Amino acid sequence: MKILYIKFNSERNPEFSLKTTIYQDKDKKFVSKEALSAKAYPHISRIEKAFSLLTNSLEGSLLQPLQILSSSKNKIIFPFLDGISFEEKFLKIKNNQKALELFWQEYEQLIKNSFVTTRFDSMTMVNDDLQELFGDIDYTRLDGLISFQEVSNLDLIFSNIFQTNEATYILDYEWTYPLNIPIDFVLYRTKHFYETFYNITFNTTSKYDSLFETMDRHFIDQYVMKKGFYFYKKNYLKINTPIQEHITIKENHIQQLERRIQVVEDKNKYTHQQLHEFQNKLGKVYEQLNETGNQLVYARKIIELRDRQIDSLRFKNRIKRFIKKLIPGFTIDHDPLNEDIKYEDIVNKKRNYTYISPHKTAQIDATMQLWEQKPLCSILMPVYNVDPKWLQKAIESVQNQWYEKWELCIVDDKSTNEATLSYLHSIDDPRIKIKFAEVNKNIAGASNDAASMASGEYILLLDNDDELTPDALYEMVKKINESNADFIYSDEDFMDTEGNCHNPHYKPDFSPDLLLSHNYITHLSCFKRSLFEEVGMFDERFSGSQDYDLFLKMTEKANKVEHIPKVLYHWRMIEGSTSADSKAKPEALQISKQVLEETLKRRGIDGWVENGNIDHYFRVRYVIKNEPLVSIIIPFKDKPELLSMCVHSILEKSTYKNFEIIGVSNNSEEEETFKLMKELEKLDKRVKFYEYNIEFNYAQINNYAVEHYAKGEHVLLLNNDIEVITPEWIEAMLEHSQRKEIGCVGAKLYYPNDTVQHAGIIMGLGGYAGHSHKMSPRESQGYFNRLNTIQNLSAVTAACLMIEKSIYEEVNGMDAENFKVAYNDVDFCLRVMEKGYRNLFTPYAEMYHHESVSRGYETTPEKIARFDKEKEALYKRHKAILENGDPYYNPNLTHSKEDFSICLD
Repeated sequence: MKILYIKFNSERNPEFSLKTTIYQDKDKKFVSKEALSAKAYPHISRIEKAFSLLTNSLEGSLLQPLQILSSSKNKIIFPFLDGISFEEKFLKIKNNQKALELFWQEYEQLIKNSFVTTRFDSMTMVNDDLQELFGDIDYTRLDGLISFQEVSNLDLIFSNIFQTNEATYILDYEWTYPLNIPIDFVLYRTKHFYETFYNITFNTTSKYDSLFETMDRHFIDQYVMKKGFYFYKKNYLKINTPIQEHITIKENHIQQLERRIQVVEDKNKYTHQQLHEFQNKLGKVYEQLNETGNQLVYARKIIELRDRQIDSLRFKNRIKRFIKKLIPGFTIDHDPLNEDIKYEDIVNKKRNYTYISPHKTAQIDATMQLWEQKPLCSILMPVYNVDPKWLQKAIESVQNQWYEKWELCIVDDKSTNEATLSYLHSIDDPRIKIKFAEVNKNIAGASNDAASMASGEYILLLDNDDELTPDALYEMVKKINESNADFIYSDEDFMDTEGNCHNPHYKPDFSPDLLLSHNYITHLSCFKRSLFEEVGMFDERFSGSQDYDLFLKMTEKANKVEHIPKVLYHWRMIEGSTSADSKAKPEALQISKQVLEETLKRRGIDGWVENGNIDHYFRVRYVIKNEPLVSIIIPFKDKPELLSMCVHSILEKSTYKNFEIIGVSNNSEEEETFKLMKELEKLDKRVKFYEYNIEFNYAQINNYAVEHYAKGEHVLLLNNDIEVITPEWIEAMLEHSQRKEIGCVGAKLYYPNDTVQHAGIIMGLGGYAGHSHKMSPRESQGYFNRLNTIQNLSAVTAACLMIEKSIYEEVNGMDAENFKVAYNDVDFCLRVMEKGYRNLFTPYAEMYHHESVSRGYETTPEKIARFDKEKEALYKRHKAILENGDPYYNPNLTHSKEDFSICLD
């Protein structure tokens, strides 16, 4: 789907606020009108009813309403027409007065002749609905005027009348009512609109014009728009201002903005140069660290080799080698005494992934013998027309399992490939059960048939062309004994047709919101059969994405979900498989979306599902309830150019309007700063400034502002060096902050050079905490598209962080004693997570972050000492997560960089 045009009507009252989108899907274009909040749902419903009203009223006339293709409670979709609007015709002749007057007569006759009419009678036609639209006026003055009978459309301006070869259509009928309204009023609205904005005249007046103006002002200002909209304040056009004056005002305003931009650019130029120099120095530091790392790896390898060589020289090992040489046909794989390690091999080693098959030891055998639980594992394998060579490898991978208590349940789904059928008939293994289906049921039905054959306590899923690693069942049963989990999943990699493994997917521990965005679990999964049966097994409606549906259902019910951070599954990349091409099964994409829609319905979530940036990734949207007040807290010290940039970007770009901005000055001194504070307060009543002149303590400043000034249900902590990019940034964060299970919500931040500054915080990077995918290009997908996917994380930066105020208070805010400047957000998020809430990152709230411009870096001895003290406090309080690892970051990924690269040392 390609977006061609978007318009937000967010200046309207919330119950009428819509988003209009023109988009192209394949070779067809469509127009959608979508509610911006739940308050506008009735308006969507009224548009749908208006279609029926107009259809009946206009039957047999020259005009007809544009047909609705589809509708839901929050959206209506129309076809996009090819033709010409009356507005296009008007623009061609607007400078020709005679032609203009003839055009008006044509338009007037079209409207008057298309609708059924009657005479206005104030005694019978004035009711509460009419007065709500037009206010308390003398309606008797309208008596006798020709009026719409039964149904009236108030918005019949030229742009809404559209001609094609087949008919003339009314494109927009939002403002259609089952009321009797004078036709001359509707004509007045059209005439007034075009005469005002194009400085022309149709040479037609009416004694009712002043009354019609009063009605129109009430309709727009008191009903449709937010109060005060009819007259724009300050630098914006009043509705009756001549167009040339409007242009002059706008040009002056643009010049003011350009001067502000120039000031900001001039003041930031030197800072950006410093940042560039710092990044160059940082690159050199990384190179030095990499060299040091290579030396350490080399030293470790040498020590390990020397240990093996010393061990081989022990008397008993020398005897063993001597005896083995006497055994006919026996060869010694390698002799440690002949090994050598070169430093160049370490330095030049490509950082490519290589799967190394594990080696079964006597200790592993002993461990399995001591297990209390030794469940039978039933492996389900639906088969359909697969090449026998891949099927054989899949089955052999099961037969080679270290843990031998398994059964393989195969259902052939009515294959037509004789080679497939022949191979299945040749299998002779009592542990393998095979059923040949009489009809094709697709993968979900065949998998259910395989499950009906299973007698094991646990079930695993294996595709007919993939492979298990030899330790797959061992690791699963080991985890069962350790945690008694009822749902377990592992990491996986991709295997080509030559048997080479690539691109391992090192997954996080269970991330419910990541699972709602993408089926990241895929392979290998292991779950209790009782849990599988409890959720109804595979839903055959979702064949093709049946595993996604199953995982969502089972993780809802599971007592314990565990993740094994090891590759236990090889996903074969062959033609026709989504492992090789995500577009190989286009129907699966739509089915996955349906799975998520069903999940929302099942969980009672008021929301909808949108496609993500690439195939098989999605965005779950949540309806924002009751439009709560959001308190945006911005601490700052001087830097008026940054503060102006930040606040203006919020006021001018944000589509969500119910917010307050609380600016907290901390020891500001510049006169320009205080002047700006007054200007911003006058500019918008939602902006308020306060002073809190203590020694800089970011945590304490925010705590003080939340306690004394924040009136909102949600708090949004924001740095003064943030510049809004995404108009819907508040909605993107609030839709999650309002969820009872969610704690901190973080945004996606970029450096001014369009590289990623923040996409969540990973614990343990660099020893303490680092930013996910830092310095990645803005357009990058990141590791398995993590840069563009809603997901749970342990922490997010307070440079832009939203949280429900009650949760902020529940954890007693930020720790202002131990984390005055650094790590206060990390500590805060971890304490929120300890309370049972999930923290979350959304890529749909995007901003520029001119990082540390206002306060600078930790460069003085005092700042460095304070920073070291805060690092120590972080380690002391959160030792467990720092030592055991971040649950949302796989231990197979590097901790020395912030790029999600694989740890190969």
